[in-house]
Amino acid sequence: MLFSFSGIELDNVRKQFEDAKASKEATESLYKLLQDYQKDDPVLLAYKGAALTLRARYLTERSAKKDMVSQGITVLERAVKSSPNQVEVRIIRLAVQEHSPKILKYKMNIAEDKQMILSNISGQPVAVKSMVKRYAKQSQVFTAEEQKKLSQ
Repeated sequence: MLFSFSGIELDNVRKQFEDAKASKEATESLYKLLQDYQKDDPVLLAYKGAALTLRARYLTERSAKKDMVSQGITVLERAVKSSPNQVEVRIIRLAVQEHSPKILKYKMNIAEDKQMILSNISGQPVAVKSMVKRYAKQSQVFTAEEQKKLSQ
């Protein structure tokens, strides 16, 4: 099932987000897709925040990098605040925090997000369950037992 918000297909955003961790081109594509998004859908805001933090990896100027990460975190936290019970928003934040450099000190919600995800995964759409399952497989945060639970 395809969901579209202002001409943005959520399935496309999800795929680009998953591809962005390993590809500068996918990161840039995700960023361009969401950079002008101004509405308040928490899922798209979370992806926009993630896209900003991901894109910052490729900036060379330190202050620009810092500003983009800060902006991304602000957008992502706004998404979580507006929809704290949204599993997809939480897995996005967990992914960003798990992979953020220690110097940022942006790792404080990993355990909380993981617990929320594990407690609420059963009622999620197939696309969200699949994404969480794929993420958990390669994550250092989820134990083998938790990965098994997510696969059920």
